[in-house]
Amino acid sequence: MKVILLGPQGAGKGTQAQRLANEVGATHISTGDIVRAEIKSGSELGKKVQDYNDRGELVPDEIIVEMAKPYLDDADSWLLDGFPRNEAQAKALDQALQDIGEDLDAVVALEAPDDALVERLSGRRQSQATGKIYHVHYDPPPEDDPGPFVQRDDDAEEAIRRRLEIYHDQTEPLKDYYADRDLLITVDAEQEIPKVTQDILGAVGREEDA
Repeated sequence: MKVILLGPQGAGKGTQAQRLANEVGATHISTGDIVRAEIKSGSELGKKVQDYNDRGELVPDEIIVEMAKPYLDDADSWLLDGFPRNEAQAKALDQALQDIGEDLDAVVALEAPDDALVERLSGRRQSQATGKIYHVHYDPPPEDDPGPFVQRDDDAEEAIRRRLEIYHDQTEPLKDYYADRDLLITVDAEQEIPKVTQDILGAVGREEDA
């Protein structure tokens, strides 16, 4: 299984990647985690990334791909979460996979209406006492967490809708990019988490058997 997970923030990409990784024994590759690990390690690539961050500049796609390539090459089965986010990144990833002789099995797009995603994300609250994150509706804080509980700036509705606009403008067109190659699978992310996992496994299994 070599699968990309696409979807807006709040659609559950990280949750599903972890569940699927546990279910099928695949490696969950998060580009965000890779970048943070490289910076922490003090590697040459990590230093380059830190330089871009310090200057307030976006890290070039080729550096992100170069960092991810060993993970993609080492794992027999993987789920890629958080990359690509635009067509340029998708093409850079295509080249990297070609370089290591790998092919994508499927691209899973998790879909949910913007209003549902705003409700999911804007309801999050972080405990000032423990740092843990809860949700006012779906995962209220336990009685033994004294709080207080605050909404982070990036969980405010205006900030969420701004990120959704960027997703629709830059990342959502990738659905057509991958659909043209018969790789795209769409899954309703408004369902219960186990049902989403089940749908992905069923769809990816059918693609691999085809």
